[in-house]
Amino acid sequence: MAQRFLYETIEVLEQTGFLQDMPVFIEKGLSSRIALRDYQKRAFQYFVTYYENLRKNKQVHTLFHMATGSGKTIIMAGLMLYLYRKGYRNFLFFVDQTNIIEKTKENFLNPASNKYLFADNLEINGEQIPIREVDNFAAYDESAINVCFTTTQKLHLDLCFPREDTITLEDFEDNRIVLISDESHHVNTRTKRGPRDEVDRTWEDSVMRIFEASKDNILLEFTATCDKKDPAVRQKYLDKIIFDYSLPIFRESGYTKDFQNFRSNFDPWNRTLAALIMSEYRRSLFAECGQDIKPVVLLKSRTIAESEAFYGLFFENLQCLTP
Repeated sequence: MAQRFLYETIEVLEQTGFLQDMPVFIEKGLSSRIALRDYQKRAFQYFVTYYENLRKNKQVHTLFHMATGSGKTIIMAGLMLYLYRKGYRNFLFFVDQTNIIEKTKENFLNPASNKYLFADNLEINGEQIPIREVDNFAAYDESAINVCFTTTQKLHLDLCFPREDTITLEDFEDNRIVLISDESHHVNTRTKRGPRDEVDRTWEDSVMRIFEASKDNILLEFTATCDKKDPAVRQKYLDKIIFDYSLPIFRESGYTKDFQNFRSNFDPWNRTLAALIMSEYRRSLFAECGQDIKPVVLLKSRTIAESEAFYGLFFENLQCLTP
């Protein structure tokens, strides 16, 4: 009999009426512009149920498998409020791309932004709570939510080659840290390729070294693309995927725009040409309505090698096009 994922176990509790309520202070602590959707409230309930009743003194490591656009950063912000209430003050946010960090900083730190996630007057237990950006956790504000933003690559290099005023492993041994890994499927380098020599440390090794530096550290992972069919990934995340809200479920719920798939028997170049023509046709239609739009065509290959090979072919054929 196949083992259940963690979220499937919690679904059983939900069906039998044993799901914890979402704490009121989470919704109050979020921006008044945010109207929590039903599935987002359930995501909070799933985590609270696990934290309060199911973990059994086990170190907290969970993954939220949620479709792009379903509001993962809202879940991050709400969990920060919840874990602050549980005594956590330090939060490490890391992702593979710098541009995502800049967008997240805007959402977490800039009250003037229309995408700011927290309430204008954030209070927990009747006290005003500031949100501060820090470079490391050597000195932090005990009354604040302290957030360090970094890339997975920089985090890995800082641990392998410690320097002054950067994050070191000692930061995570002496403090209770919540690690927030966005787009976490990029971190699973060791899991997907199997164990390697001890010298060959990966980003995944670095993240796990930090997580395991203290039994009180927490690791929260978020991704829209967890490959649950990969045997190694399934084995790792069987007891960690706490909420599953994939794209098909997201679409069925009616929260995302519908889309159509067009299949063809064309080779890659002619398939691309058809996509370009369709894109230009749409641009022309919008222009007739007085709308200046800029359509984007994304070309995706299975491997980097295939992508690089087609890159040359694409521009070569593009130069040969005639009316």
